[in-house]
Amino acid sequence: MLLSSRLHLATPSSPATCPSPLRRRRRLGLPEPRTRRPPPLASKNPAPPQPQPLPLSWLSPRRQWRWRSDYGDADAAEEESPAPLVEDGVSGGGEKKSFWAAVSLIVGTAVGPGMLGLPSATIRSGPVPSTAAIVLSWVYVVSSIVLVAELSFAAMEDGGVDEVSFTGLASSTLGATLGAVVAVVYAALSFSLLVACVAGIGSLVSQLFPAVDPALANAIFPCFAGTLIAFFPFKAVDGANRALCGLMLASITALVVTGVSVGRSSMLRSLGYACWRPATILPAIPVTVLTLGFHVITPFICKIVGDSVYDARRAILIGGAVPLAMVLSWNAVILGLASSSGGARFDDPIKLLLSVNPAALPAVRGFAFAALATSLIGYAVSFPKQLADTVELIGQRFSPKRGIGQLSESSGGHGRNGAILTWIVLIIPIVIASFFSAAFSKALDFAGVYANCFLFGILPPVMAWIHRSQKRKRSSGSCEDILPGGNVALLILFSIAVVLAFWH
Repeated sequence: MLLSSRLHLATPSSPATCPSPLRRRRRLGLPEPRTRRPPPLASKNPAPPQPQPLPLSWLSPRRQWRWRSDYGDADAAEEESPAPLVEDGVSGGGEKKSFWAAVSLIVGTAVGPGMLGLPSATIRSGPVPSTAAIVLSWVYVVSSIVLVAELSFAAMEDGGVDEVSFTGLASSTLGATLGAVVAVVYAALSFSLLVACVAGIGSLVSQLFPAVDPALANAIFPCFAGTLIAFFPFKAVDGANRALCGLMLASITALVVTGVSVGRSSMLRSLGYACWRPATILPAIPVTVLTLGFHVITPFICKIVGDSVYDARRAILIGGAVPLAMVLSWNAVILGLASSSGGARFDDPIKLLLSVNPAALPAVRGFAFAALATSLIGYAVSFPKQLADTVELIGQRFSPKRGIGQLSESSGGHGRNGAILTWIVLIIPIVIASFFSAAFSKALDFAGVYANCFLFGILPPVMAWIHRSQKRKRSSGSCEDILPGGNVALLILFSIAVVLAFWH
């Protein structure tokens, strides 16, 4: 007892109890139990550096549209801006962003009702002058469409929306009053193009099935397209449009091969005829611009093409090059056949081709149907937004308290308002085409005069100049323009449009 007390006093830190189990095992000569080693302290044995997680700002969805310009408040605006309405790859109306879907829409819409009749306007000038006029017209059309794409992306960026209309572009740059005028003219233009497509498709259906009532023939394909657009996802619309584009490319290839095989020597001889007088070249330019133009669907193309205006420019160049090649080849073949048959006065290229080879009739009908059907799809998917903005703008003129956007937000083809608008833009052309026998030619003439000279000729450079001037006032540095050339290019485009308006 005394010994244990002394040991306790000598070692005050140890408890005055019996030895621990570990010490008893050592005294008895038993092996020590295995114990888990505690983790080393960070101060004594620092762990190797672990990869840090990426910042949350990178993981968050990026903004939908980006511009290569140096705005002074760009960083602050991006921090204060709300999250985008839709994630990357999906637009607000349910349409997945797809570059090639945009290209196929461009190809299908650009090759429209005027292509088959184009040689009637180019025969007076000859193959070489008409080819030069077609190429220059294509450059003019593409430049104007690129301006519309630039304005569309700017409006989407400023408004934080996923789709705009031509009416919205005009209202934001020219003001509400001029915007209302543009909206009415644009609506009349779109309806005329739809009437032309419906009448053309109805004529083809009546030729194949003479017993079918003309009104029913006009309504069959528009009702199919309306059902597809209003009640099915955009992927189904894209699939149908691509199939029709494939039919169109196969048909025009068959027609060109047929024409070359029949009139190879006459095509070479036709190259010797050329008339460079403006009176023989200029009448073909409005028809060429209408044939190669797709301004109507450009805002919708900007909605689905991607997150950058440069994606839109690339899609416009690729999609626009295909119709250019088709038009050039078709024009060369028909003019060659016309020279061999002495058809300096011909007015129907289709009859001319069938007169030399009746077996080409299926290819002619296939191409005509595919060209008209793809154009109708392109107009039908883009016009509901335009019509909704037109109704909202006119309604705002009478009721200023009501803001624009309540109806147009759900006008992308899905939802109740979208389905109603889709059927409206298709039923009205069906009625017009069914009760007016000359609707096709009248609608085409109307579109050639007003669309080419005013809406898609004069307005784009004017609106682009206003937008760029405002952008440079807001920006501390220089801003890159999507169309090179600056104000000089805008002035050239404006001058060409004015000349065409008066000459036509």
